[in-house]
Amino acid sequence: MSTTHFLTNESIWETLSDYVRSAYHVDAAIAYLGKDGARLLPLKKGNRLVVDMSPATVKAGGTDPNEIERLIKRGVLVFTRRNLHAKIVITDKRVLVGSANISRNSRDNLEEAALLTKDPLAVRRARDFFSRICTEPVRDEYLRECKRIYMPPKRPGQRKSNKKHIPPTTPAKLWLENLYEGCIPQKEVELFKQSENRAQKLIKDTSRSKLSNFWYSYKPKMADELQMGDWIIQCIRHEDKSISVLPPGRLRWIDKYIRNTRTRKERYVFHLELPKRGQEMDWKDFRAKTKVILGQETRLPRTKPVRDIKKADDLLRLWTPGGRIAGRR
Repeated sequence: MSTTHFLTNESIWETLSDYVRSAYHVDAAIAYLGKDGARLLPLKKGNRLVVDMSPATVKAGGTDPNEIERLIKRGVLVFTRRNLHAKIVITDKRVLVGSANISRNSRDNLEEAALLTKDPLAVRRARDFFSRICTEPVRDEYLRECKRIYMPPKRPGQRKSNKKHIPPTTPAKLWLENLYEGCIPQKEVELFKQSENRAQKLIKDTSRSKLSNFWYSYKPKMADELQMGDWIIQCIRHEDKSISVLPPGRLRWIDKYIRNTRTRKERYVFHLELPKRGQEMDWKDFRAKTKVILGQETRLPRTKPVRDIKKADDLLRLWTPGGRIAGRR
């Protein structure tokens, strides 16, 4: 009996539903999950999903954060992956690889095809691929922001905007932010506190997340490239020359205020969401691991983007999704 089956259209959805419901564990990497996605892909508690839930995709209606919320409430572990285009579903001993996104449009209107195989090598390689891209957990605050900016996909016949969005040539989802410890000038304390208070309102689940921030006395170039939800690892040099390496935080908001009314100069404040129980890493360990990953020495005070996706993932994997140092008990 063949271990590989070719499926099309309705047979894909029937097979997908049956295998996902009956499987003990399911890992799915699906580029876009639209309306009715939580029903079409009946994942359950403990299953994992990687989906493109980047701000650009959410604004374009490619992934519906309301459907993602339904899956999270079931206990599904959801991760986001910018530029994801794969469509694979791995059950206990099978892998389904095809063209279909999880959406009404894919099910009802598009011609789709897929292969279902029990080949052990294919299943193993699919699991390896999935593990490699499973690095960016969708936390509550990020989900809320995605729900805020979500725009349902346009129906056929609706006019499209003539405005063109030109993204950066090579976007970076992770930045290494090398900083020096410092204090806000006394005359700005009240303004800075107001910025913090506004940002704190974005952190709804304070039992798992906390606010962190850093600032510039000018607008840095990275402010034009950073997107909401990008990851930032802060390396902070203290007055005693020690260095703290904080776990990865997600950018929640870039604020600014006038710090000098005479010159109209501004201060830019970058507010991040960090896991509350995250662990700082020893600088020597981080520097050594970063050198291996990036192939070069990491020195303060240079801030830089990590544009290579694999290298960015390797850096994120130095911590668990909960912010603990990977490998530590």
